[in-house]
Amino acid sequence: MPDILPLDRRTALTLGAGALLSGIEPAFAREIGQSGAPDWASEPMRWFQLAFTEDDPGRYDPVVWIDYFQQIHADGVCLSAGGGIAFYPTAIPYHGMAQGIGKGVDPFGDMVAACKKLGMRVLARIDPHAMNAAAAAAHPEWALTGPDGKIKRHGSAPDLTLTCAYGPYNFELMPKVIEEIARRYPVDGFFGNRWNGSGTCYCQSCRTLYRAASGQEVPVDPDPSKPEGRRYAAWVEERLFTLMDLWNAAMRKHRPQAFFIPGGDRRGLVDLNGPALSKRLPLAFCDRQARSAVDSPWATGPEVWGAGRYTRELRAFMKDKPVGHIISVGVEEAYRWKDSVQSPAEICIWAAGAIAQGARPWITKFNAKPLDRRWMEVVRQIYSWHHANEAYLRNSGNLSRVAIVHSPRTTAYLGGWNRRGQLEGHLRGFYQAALESRVPFDLIDEDFLDEASLSRFRTIILANAAVLSDAQCDQIRAFVQRGGNLIATHQTSLYDGDGRLRVDFGLADLFGCSVTRKAEGPLKNAYLTLRHAHPAMAGLSDISRTIGPLFRQPVTAHDQSDVALTLVPSYPDLPMERVFTDKAETNLPMAICRQVGRGRVAYLPMDIDRTFAELGHGDHLTLLRAMLDWTHQEAHPLQIEGPGLLDIACWCQPKSMTSHLVNLNNPMTMRGSYREAIRTGPYRVRMKLPQDKRAAQARLLTAGMAVPHGAADGWVEVDVPYIDFHEVVAIDFA
Repeated sequence: MPDILPLDRRTALTLGAGALLSGIEPAFAREIGQSGAPDWASEPMRWFQLAFTEDDPGRYDPVVWIDYFQQIHADGVCLSAGGGIAFYPTAIPYHGMAQGIGKGVDPFGDMVAACKKLGMRVLARIDPHAMNAAAAAAHPEWALTGPDGKIKRHGSAPDLTLTCAYGPYNFELMPKVIEEIARRYPVDGFFGNRWNGSGTCYCQSCRTLYRAASGQEVPVDPDPSKPEGRRYAAWVEERLFTLMDLWNAAMRKHRPQAFFIPGGDRRGLVDLNGPALSKRLPLAFCDRQARSAVDSPWATGPEVWGAGRYTRELRAFMKDKPVGHIISVGVEEAYRWKDSVQSPAEICIWAAGAIAQGARPWITKFNAKPLDRRWMEVVRQIYSWHHANEAYLRNSGNLSRVAIVHSPRTTAYLGGWNRRGQLEGHLRGFYQAALESRVPFDLIDEDFLDEASLSRFRTIILANAAVLSDAQCDQIRAFVQRGGNLIATHQTSLYDGDGRLRVDFGLADLFGCSVTRKAEGPLKNAYLTLRHAHPAMAGLSDISRTIGPLFRQPVTAHDQSDVALTLVPSYPDLPMERVFTDKAETNLPMAICRQVGRGRVAYLPMDIDRTFAELGHGDHLTLLRAMLDWTHQEAHPLQIEGPGLLDIACWCQPKSMTSHLVNLNNPMTMRGSYREAIRTGPYRVRMKLPQDKRAAQARLLTAGMAVPHGAADGWVEVDVPYIDFHEVVAIDFA
């Protein structure tokens, strides 16, 4: 296994994940970074994935699909190729083939040839997560193995054996598969499904490699909230990045412009290092196919804005590189109805949310013999609209000036497997507050806090970004010194980059306070008192006090004049005769809002964002909105007047700018199971023109018409009469 780190592997793993993640830049990543993205990466705008089933060869009609691809103007396609099951006549021993392959039957090859004739870009889908009985019998060392030494069977197909992602199956067999496909077929790249493993493996290969790298045994409990779990996660990350580089090298022997695109839930089984991913990936896809009510930290959640949220998370480390969002036409629940079809309205709203936040749509269909074709017309309509307005959807930059910092290290290190969902509530709460407040915002990865990455933002939000290295704290401090504004909550910066508790906040000088003792909660019947004399609270004179958070971090303020909120401590809630307190006023700080040079800092030593995600209390929304209003100090570049709940975004293109409005005014918004569009409006949209640009024409892309516009003082104003699912206001520059 080649070294990919600038320091000794054993030393890196001993130091922990924080040290490991800071220095990764393997050879292929450097090559991509120096030579730029492959020429074709930004071309395709509409993707389609056709996932073959083993009974497809000889039984499906390729003409149906080729005709459909033309109808929907698809310019990229992902086709099942190989891995555990090959859909072409492979010559590699133990690379299992679907029944009927051979003797002139080559569904993958036939579809590749037909799609290339249409000028489409083709990704070969590889899925190495399972192998057949013959391969398992001949190579038991390829199998995923439990701590008891027993190999693991596939949960849905017990005749298959799960493979180890970190050993010889992926590192020896799969490069041969990739090279064979790249040599035989004119593919443009490879897409990996379940490429990153099915859990912790204790096979002999993993035990030997991990012992050599770390001097330790593979942990029985690899929970990343524990030091041994973080050490193991760092090793897994090293193996996965090495694997990506190995597979890229294999395909580039025959296809110099090809590259590997990983699939997986958000960033996969471990939260991979953002900059290292960004360097490797000229193009990336978000595999969050539909809303889901499954109670899991990796589930999408039921809210319809989930498509937009996961697109933003992908762009948080991909930045201005092209990204796509994989959308299923079926129902994505734990019960796995893979031949199901969602309602047209649900497909429309999920696609709208992804497209609005900058994603290029990717529709997935399992089984090349469609049993239920109701989805085909709605996808045709979505893609035809997308094709007709492609010039306005090739975004060159997001115009929002507010960013929420995405902090997966905090959720992994402090939440582990069990509390991760709870810790993600901080981001979910602030995300929803910004969305409800119609603040155009973006997400930025915690490892992109450098000056260049933050230069387009005026305000950043640290929603309990508890795990921050000294270097990251310095970057945030420098941002404020340059005139940037900061909002932070709860235990932000209380832990160092390796998850170790600090004596005080790493950003105590910015927060204007110090820790006094460990966090308290859950708090019952506790309240917040507003100090209206503070400018941050000046607009909330009708609120004297409101319900408090569920948890707080006790602090002492360096200057009481900076305190905008105080705590009324918990007091009895039963019996009714005892529901009173003699401590209606205290000096216990719950919001410290201060001017720091040219920047403003609002620190809230409580989990009000997570509490808002759980309870949805309107006063908490009002307080979070007040923090945004006070800190930001400038007009947002997109302002909208009109009824209800919208997901919004503003973008620029080479010759235009656009504002996306996604209509979330629907009784099913929080559950996601849409039945229909409920028309809402009217809206008045104000957009700030980029410097030295003038508006020549305004269009509504969904309505399909030019509309009047007004322009004055660098702003353009357009009226939108109504929105069904999604409207885009497009301004052509003079």
